[in-house]
Amino acid sequence: MNTISSINQLKWDTRQRLAMIEATLLWEGRITSGILMELFGISRGQASKDFSLYHHLAEGNMIYDLNQKAYFPGKSFMPYFIRGTADEYLRLIEAGSRLGQSVVLPITPTGVGVELLYPPQRKLNFEVLRLVHQGIREKRQLSVTYQSMNRESRLLTLEPHTLVSNGFRWHIRAFSLEHQAYRDFVLARFLASPEMGVAALHSVEQDQDWQSFETLIIAPHPDLTTDQQAVIADDYGMEDGRLNLPVRRALKLYYLRMLHLDEALGTPKAQQIVWLNRDKLEPMSTPTPYD
Repeated sequence: MNTISSINQLKWDTRQRLAMIEATLLWEGRITSGILMELFGISRGQASKDFSLYHHLAEGNMIYDLNQKAYFPGKSFMPYFIRGTADEYLRLIEAGSRLGQSVVLPITPTGVGVELLYPPQRKLNFEVLRLVHQGIREKRQLSVTYQSMNRESRLLTLEPHTLVSNGFRWHIRAFSLEHQAYRDFVLARFLASPEMGVAALHSVEQDQDWQSFETLIIAPHPDLTTDQQAVIADDYGMEDGRLNLPVRRALKLYYLRMLHLDEALGTPKAQQIVWLNRDKLEPMSTPTPYD
């Protein structure tokens, strides 16, 4: 049986502890039994079993130093329980900074100063979110009093299939019986807790704009110098000065806004990247939120 198959058969709590061992080895450079015992509330005997199991599954990843009584990463270290990328680590730092110990994390970074910038908190009722979550999970209709930006509040019957964050606010992707179409509905504009209804008639598989993908091609701004373009290309991981970004058609507008590409070409100082295939994709209909 290979390592991956063995890992997939582990119990959830064991996987969490082994992921914590691996992440701490990689990002912190050392780990002790005491760290594992304190975080998970386990005995020294259980911690020793976890270290032995990790050593068995990921041979060569961990070396024990008797003098320091700590484990260190081996020279041939290869992640099995985590991805081991910079993006993963930064997201762990963000989650740890925002949520502390309210969630299970494979690592809690220590000794690293972290300051995070967030947009102003948007009003969001927990009971609304809880019932929306239930509606999505159970594939049921929701009766919602919704306040749009361009008309009086009205009662809608929605069949949600996905929660979406655009970085500034949360909305649901849902089929509206009143509009007979899939649209986006901002959670903060629910005026009261939704009421659960019957089973939904429409599913995520029927949402064509959600199931369809378009590829945005971006490149450094042409008015940048050659050296500046090279810096931007390297920053975004471009190949041959271009980057292909697959995105759901239903989310294209949000993605373009996030990259500041939803408007016409600006100056290179304000807009360091450009959307190369704008003329090909822009004329196509782009879904917008139900405001």
